[in-house]
Amino acid sequence: MKKSGEITVFLSMCLLCISALLCVMLESARTAGSKYYFQAAAGGALDTLFSRYHRRLWERYRIFALEYDSEAGIVQDLEKYINEYLSVDNWYPMRLEAVDIIQLTQIADNKGEYLAEEALDYMKFGAVAQFFTDPDQGEQLLRDITEGTGVHSLSGAYDNQERGVRKLEQAVERLICNVQEQEQAAEEIAKALEEDNETAFFREAKNYREAAKKYPKLMRQYEAQAATLTNIQQKSREKIDQVKPDLQDGREELLKQQWNPYDDYIAQNGERRKVFADWERSVEKNLALLDETEQIVEESGDYDQEDDEPSLDAAYRFWRAEYTGSNFTAEAGYADKEKQNLLDQVKKLAEGGLLEAVMPEGTVISSRMLPSGESLPSGSFGAQSGQTGGRGMAEQVLISEYCGLFFTDALKPADNPLQYEIEYLLQGSAADRENLEKTVTELFAVREGLNLLHILSDAQKRQEAEALALVITGSTGLMPLVKIVACVIMGVWAMGESIQDLRILMAGGKVPLWKQKGDWSLDLEGILDMGRGQMPDTGTAMEGTQTERRGFTYEGYLKLLLLKENPQVKYMRMLDMMQINIGREEPGFSVLKCAYRVDIHSRACGKHVFFSLPFVENLVNGKEGYYLDAVGEKAY
Repeated sequence: MKKSGEITVFLSMCLLCISALLCVMLESARTAGSKYYFQAAAGGALDTLFSRYHRRLWERYRIFALEYDSEAGIVQDLEKYINEYLSVDNWYPMRLEAVDIIQLTQIADNKGEYLAEEALDYMKFGAVAQFFTDPDQGEQLLRDITEGTGVHSLSGAYDNQERGVRKLEQAVERLICNVQEQEQAAEEIAKALEEDNETAFFREAKNYREAAKKYPKLMRQYEAQAATLTNIQQKSREKIDQVKPDLQDGREELLKQQWNPYDDYIAQNGERRKVFADWERSVEKNLALLDETEQIVEESGDYDQEDDEPSLDAAYRFWRAEYTGSNFTAEAGYADKEKQNLLDQVKKLAEGGLLEAVMPEGTVISSRMLPSGESLPSGSFGAQSGQTGGRGMAEQVLISEYCGLFFTDALKPADNPLQYEIEYLLQGSAADRENLEKTVTELFAVREGLNLLHILSDAQKRQEAEALALVITGSTGLMPLVKIVACVIMGVWAMGESIQDLRILMAGGKVPLWKQKGDWSLDLEGILDMGRGQMPDTGTAMEGTQTERRGFTYEGYLKLLLLKENPQVKYMRMLDMMQINIGREEPGFSVLKCAYRVDIHSRACGKHVFFSLPFVENLVNGKEGYYLDAVGEKAY
């Protein structure tokens, strides 16, 4: 019987097709799994890499960052970690082809914004017991200290005007003294003529002429100083427009009132100027009169001594009849120069040697400096580009609080390369002393401005200042000058009170931002004592516990000043301090080699498993493998 194989061949072909179909389906599913596995390998490698965060940076500052030597080193580490996944014997055989870093973001990039992000994360989610400053009050506190600084700059304009007034009054005094010399010489001339003393007459005539010839020069000096004062007044008025955006409700009008006395003074000085100008014309007339009188005297001296008794009676009558007296009503202020000098001493104390004046007795000010030539993150600040994220004031308050937790200041120094670290964040100088001096000066400006606003709004203190001004000027005829000196006294009072505020702060006490009457430390007599070198005691203001006392500590004021700083400058200086301090324990450490985020692209070649049969490979055009791509990113 003849046998046929058609059925066997048919079934074999069906089985081959079914097997191929199953292999294709299984390979397709396995390929999809390979993509997920390779992506998991890339992500796991990044997680492993970022687990190697810098331990000291975390332990000391609660900042995560990955220290690295080079991008090539990061690539090698990632390849090693990925290959550990790929070396596992599983259904996903593949070979790593390449790992490329798309972007390496450092903690110092974007002008320190990534550092700020991490600091905020810690402050929001860390175990922080309390904040010295309520984040919700940040906007108002910033307006307060900005206003204080603005008013301080206006007080400088007041000082310039007062100096101009004082110079003008000195010019007036010289004019008045010169007129008095002329009047005295004129009387001596009349006396010599009356006594027929020709020798005395010519001597006094010479004195009169010398005094009278000085007057035009003194008058020019007076005119120039009056014009200078008018220009100063104009520029000072422009100053208030510059600080107007910093002033809060009602403050502008309060400050503008301080210029009214200067306007009145300049107007009243115009009347004095007319008197001086009229006298200048009288001086010319009197000099011509003196020439004629001398001629009469000379003619009287030609008489024959034997025939006629020489007499100067005609010259005397002529001089008396024609001489124009001054009837001078102009006056100059500053009668009590001792008290004026005491006020000037307080000004000098505020303008120079302020640091020594406010530091507690026996305090040794740090003289530490950063080594020259050290490469710091802030040094590359200007070269960086990119957009910086905007942060609200509440977040800026939290960053200031962070600085208070992790950086030192003058009242809590540590054995670091710089002891006054928060002061460095504010000023950026390489020397502790310079940073402290600038910070104290900045604090003084804030306190002086706020104290001056308190005085201007307190009617009793204004009256006390005017009473002392009346004593100093001794003038009732030039009341605008009294008002001007009162303005100066209020400014000096604010300076003296601010010096006392800083002394309290540097001794560890508290000072309210806005004072009430009970918070005021010095009366005007205390200001004069300060001018005598007698610094008031800080004991009364330091009574009570730290909790009971009202206001901010020195550290609290530093945090307020940090709110004013350019955020990016502040962040870069924070990185400076971190690098410097960790660098003492780890020489060569650089935050510019600390990564915050890494973006990668990796490629692998997968091997076919179910396509490895020859008849299946023919169905896929003979391809032995396929490429897999995975992208990943990791940030702290």
